Amino acid sequence: MTTTASQEKSYFDIHTSGIGYVQRAREVPVKAGRKAQPFLACTIAALVGPAKDPILRYFDVKVSGAEAKKLVQGYVGVDDPKKRPLVRFRIGDLWVDPFIRPKGDQKGDPAATLKARLLKAELLDRAELAEIGQFELITHGIGYLNRPKEVSPADGDPFLSCTIGALSGPVDDPDYRYIETIVANADARHLVRRCVQAVEAEKKVLIAFRLNDMKADPYVRTKGDRAGEAAATLESKLMHIGLIKIDGQQVYPMKSEASAPQDAPATEEATGTGTVQPTEPATREPEAEAPVQEPALAASF
Repeated sequence: MTTTASQEKSYFDIHTSGIGYVQRAREVPVKAGRKAQPFLACTIAALVGPAKDPILRYFDVKVSGAEAKKLVQGYVGVDDPKKRPLVRFRIGDLWVDPFIRPKGDQKGDPAATLKARLLKAELLDRAELAEIGQFELITHGIGYLNRPKEVSPADGDPFLSCTIGALSGPVDDPDYRYIETIVANADARHLVRRCVQAVEAEKKVLIAFRLNDMKADPYVRTKGDRAGEAAATLESKLMHIGLIKIDGQQVYPMKSEASAPQDAPATEEATGTGTVQPTEPATREPEAEAPVQEPALAASF
């Protein structure tokens, strides 16, 4: 929780952690006003999938954490791919910025950039890579469960999907980041199905969630006043639900289970990223990087 001289204020946040390369470290000039200061930015190329053949997810980030600034600053102007540092990272304030490609072979096609604040970055010894079998891109947050749906595609296996309206910003006036998810874990599927009647009855179903592999899916709007504009959705896999409240009443876990070991911070082995994951979402703090507990904050919301 962030404390100032005048007040204490809490924030919802969407935290994504993983392993990736720092590239395009740069100072970004700000044009607004004579006293505006440039800020430090970089791209995180996050590794996802099997260690032998991972794919990359790119995040364009503003560097906020004090220690992260020290690390990234040393790579400003370094363009040699062989010199890009491999780091464990944590980012917050995730959002998606859609656009239409202005040139090249894909000119006119929709595209999207994932953007966030870099809260933490620690150098990773490349020798440690030999111990990693699977790279994961883990996202924690709190949000409302919407549109649970059984999907039966003509050319694939059936699956359960849902939309999460993830909360971001001040607890007393949050914004929403809508994330389309495939429910990829048996326990999570069981819990989502238990909530279907509540959602259909238009009750508020709040969950503390863990996702894997965040990505953006760009498209062009075809209807309404904004037809022809670029847009994008966030997409991921729902792996775990740590808490459920329906219309403010906690239904999972039951209060008798609230002190069970499942509420302890996740281990490195459990997350697969090699980073100890927070059990609470981080407070909004540009210099400090300590996470706070998601289930605890959700339970009080």
